[in-house]
Amino acid sequence: MNRILIVLLTSFYATTGLAADAPKHKITNNQAEGLVMASLTAQQRRLPKLEAVPDDSPGLSSKFMFFIVTWEGTPNGSVVVGNYAVDPYTGDVFSATRECYEEKNKRLGALQVQVRAKLHLSQAEYRRLKTRGPLCEE
Repeated sequence: MNRILIVLLTSFYATTGLAADAPKHKITNNQAEGLVMASLTAQQRRLPKLEAVPDDSPGLSSKFMFFIVTWEGTPNGSVVVGNYAVDPYTGDVFSATRECYEEKNKRLGALQVQVRAKLHLSQAEYRRLKTRGPLCEE
């Protein structure tokens, strides 16, 4: 009987400890899209018909939310502004094409503060969850 009780208590504490380590909240698709758009330069944000489209291509890391930002384009030019990856637990925005490049600017930083507050993400928890981006070597 004691042995069974010990096994049950051990499994309870082990699974509770794992659950405590997992992030509690994730950002929404709309929040991630807003973060991507905020990461763009003022010049990029003025492009006609600018939009961020979720990228669900096979082979992409499941740890990030990916977006392709496009615009109306020109007859002989590219319509792609950039490819971005968003960490759904921290709101960090990374280039999905440049190794380890994290997007940063004042507009994005202000929005990240708001998003992290909605996630109830403390500074200590943010530091624990912080990643280096989808293209960084581990």
